[in-house]
Amino acid sequence: MQIVQIRCKAAVALDLANLMPLQGDLKELSESNFNKLRQGILRHGITFPFFVWQNDSKNYILDGTQRDRVLTRMAEEGLTIPQLPCALIEAKDRKEAAEKILLISSQYGKMTNNSLEEFLTENDLDLSELNDELELSSIDLEFFREANFEPVNADQQGRLDKKNPVTCPECGHEFVP
Repeated sequence: MQIVQIRCKAAVALDLANLMPLQGDLKELSESNFNKLRQGILRHGITFPFFVWQNDSKNYILDGTQRDRVLTRMAEEGLTIPQLPCALIEAKDRKEAAEKILLISSQYGKMTNNSLEEFLTENDLDLSELNDELELSSIDLEFFREANFEPVNADQQGRLDKKNPVTCPECGHEFVP
């Protein structure tokens, strides 16, 4: 029987059955992203704790709802899910807990194609090895695909060699450089 690995530590460890999502349908999880997250869990294990708000003897998930969805299905498929690491987040009431979900979901720093390319190079990472596990919505993944240049016939080459007219933005004069 396959066991999901736990590769981090937190304040407490809780059973999957004792975690309750609080965010509802705030975020959707496409089948494609479900599979990416599942792949990441199978490859790396649980590497980040769930953020949990404890209230009225219940453990509400503030961060980790998508992992909860994936792990629940994995458990239904027969995988063993050990107790999960949970960081305890304080909130005075449900409203404040919900506000913290929005804070957790905010992304203040922005990754660009260039910053990602630099990061990959500095850390000797190959994006194609992680592609099945990542969802980088602000990144144009085509930027990272290797160009596949193939020879063209003479007619196509002639079209490619043709210089296109340029229009001056100041005066509107059109010319071929």
